[in-house]
Amino acid sequence: MNVTKIELCTIIAKKLNKEDSVKNLSALDIKAIFDLFFKEIINIIAEGYRIELRGFGSFKPVIKKKRVGRNPRTGETYEIPENLTPHFKFSKEALKLFNEKAYEE
Repeated sequence: MNVTKIELCTIIAKKLNKEDSVKNLSALDIKAIFDLFFKEIINIIAEGYRIELRGFGSFKPVIKKKRVGRNPRTGETYEIPENLTPHFKFSKEALKLFNEKAYEE
């Protein structure tokens, strides 16, 4: 089963609206927050900075060196230029929680 962004936002909105401290947040409000959050993560990583979200994980830019690629259909080789790519790593706490949930019976 896959969960879309709006489905996740709906789940979060329902949980937040049950709490006494937060009221009347719609799934679209949560989606707007998510969109801004992810856009800022992308901008910060693109500038070359690392982001650490304690208890969840970290994002960092990684430089992939120039290398030679090959077209599997034709066997033709070509040069892949150096590029910056994002990398995500779960924190130990998040990985532990993930593994506990994944193997629950």
